[in-house]
Amino acid sequence: MNRRGLLLPTAVALVAAAALVGVSPSVAPGVACPSVSGVVPASALASPVPARACDLAGAVVGAGSLAVRVPLKDGESVTAAGSARTGHPATLTVERFSGAVRARIWQSDTAPAPKPRPPVARMGSVSPPPPTEATTATTTVRCGDGAGAWLGMRWQGAYRWMMRPAGMPGYLGAFGPVRDAVRNAATAVDRGHNSCGIVGDLALSQRYSGETTRDAGINADGTCGDRDERNVVAFGRLDGGLLALTCLWWSRGRTVESDVRISDAPGMFTLDPAAGCSGSWDLQGTLTHEFGHVFGLGHVAYAEHGELTMSDGLPACSAGFRSLGLGDYETLRGQYGTT
Repeated sequence: MNRRGLLLPTAVALVAAAALVGVSPSVAPGVACPSVSGVVPASALASPVPARACDLAGAVVGAGSLAVRVPLKDGESVTAAGSARTGHPATLTVERFSGAVRARIWQSDTAPAPKPRPPVARMGSVSPPPPTEATTATTTVRCGDGAGAWLGMRWQGAYRWMMRPAGMPGYLGAFGPVRDAVRNAATAVDRGHNSCGIVGDLALSQRYSGETTRDAGINADGTCGDRDERNVVAFGRLDGGLLALTCLWWSRGRTVESDVRISDAPGMFTLDPAAGCSGSWDLQGTLTHEFGHVFGLGHVAYAEHGELTMSDGLPACSAGFRSLGLGDYETLRGQYGTT
């Protein structure tokens, strides 16, 4: 794995002292600096660590099959979240603030409940909180489970994204139907599509902006790469059993960029799970999950909430996750409101 650029300022007092004497700041007493000879384990940054004092420039922070480059500026954060064929992947966030870096690993069984916030209108203005009632038309588990997890960031304006035809695996056929499946997934989240009888478009805004030759800023080893001011969905190699991976770059709670990489492994996905499916995942349902991450949804535990689209254990050969469950919808609604 290539090392990533990392600029982490130390405490203000140390910076000031270094400027006065013309030497590099030293490590504050009691601060244990992680080794930077390879990937820095996220566990080594569970508590804030001063960046400059620990000489972390160029380091990559990793947890399992995920890794991110530490942000370049104070107030910036990077999150990696995805779905996998087996196991229940964590979600990794690395944030830089007040001259320090901290890593947070979001396990679905320990993730905090989402905190209600004033909903954001389509172009970023604050609108009144929506009504609190949530009516379901059925009594199914999917429509009776209100669980949800929030990653901590929201789009203030429209999420405009492009898709890269190059790299799409040939077994999926023509690009058009694949693109349409991905667009349908984005629309399902944008409009709050659900099978629970809940009426009201979510106040999200996404727009497909066409094809691109750019790749997503995500490496095959699961590392979130550099920002390039473009939001790209693309196929490519993904290690670690990942189906797809979403990277989000955000600053003080506001998402500024998000890319999605979809595994190009042979036979991984299907456009029609009803047609003799065996060991493949529904592309549209998987991407509905990923666009949930794009708009800030985290994972919920499969063991307790396996019917929700944001479950960390999507089953193969199921088209049942192309829309939102109750908890998926209500968590987004609590953050963005409805139109």
